[in-house]
Amino acid sequence: MPEGPLCNLLALCECPGTMWEGSRLRLPCGVRVRFLYDPQGWCALGIISFIWAYNTVFIPSLVIMPMYHDNRLPLATPVFYFLMSSLTVVCLYLSVTTNPGTVPLDIQPSAVEAADWTVCKVCQIRRPPRSHHCRRCQQCVRKMDHHCPWINNCVGEENHWLFMQLLYYTLILVSLSIALAALHLYYSPPCSYCNPGIFPFSYTRPLLWFTCGQGVFFFPAAIGLVFGQTFNIILDRTTLENLADPYFRSGVPSPRAIHEAFSDICGTKNVFCWLWPLRRRRAITAQAGYSYYRHM
Repeated sequence: MPEGPLCNLLALCECPGTMWEGSRLRLPCGVRVRFLYDPQGWCALGIISFIWAYNTVFIPSLVIMPMYHDNRLPLATPVFYFLMSSLTVVCLYLSVTTNPGTVPLDIQPSAVEAADWTVCKVCQIRRPPRSHHCRRCQQCVRKMDHHCPWINNCVGEENHWLFMQLLYYTLILVSLSIALAALHLYYSPPCSYCNPGIFPFSYTRPLLWFTCGQGVFFFPAAIGLVFGQTFNIILDRTTLENLADPYFRSGVPSPRAIHEAFSDICGTKNVFCWLWPLRRRRAITAQAGYSYYRHM
């Protein structure tokens, strides 16, 4: 049997729910990405990708560009919309492919931190405090928040900041799409510039109704996730910890200052860097003698 990435992928497909760590998936351009074989995750990720592509194509074609050429929208509107769309898809890609903080199988704690580490009951490895075993990915993840099917990946210590950026940019993009579609459907006068050869879908209302319909579905979900995740970050709790102790029987944690909380998650104290996905995260609160960031 010939060897190569395709053969490795076919062999992996016999074991659903496993993370391809040994030989990452190599794209045609030579880039290697993390790969989780999970058909349900693929379906959810496909839905999100389709909705992003749909809004990125049709909202500018049906609403933004015709209104811009009619001098009813400033240049800043299409620029801002495409910027938000670009940042959304970049954050989506990075959230999917970034290692969430997998605990290596052969890691050994230092003498200082050994007392705080625990042994996973599933994979039997030593792991830092607040790590959790994801049965979907079949690996332990440091400070795991939850496994998100929409990104087909865990949300953990190393990609939580990217997941938060994805939520914020998605919320902005969905809000813009709903507002622009409603503006075009109910308030804007007919487009005088709309050349059918350039804007063939300019008056196809069902396309914009579909945009409003998906917006009505995703907007409350995005709002709930943004506020829920922000609340957890300020309290320094994870979704799994909330599920395990929903009534704070172990005590109500003291809220952290917003700047401190997001500096912790994003790995930088620079507020502008909190919104920029194309960088590396660095733990800024590591203690001396600890090889892993302790979340106490």
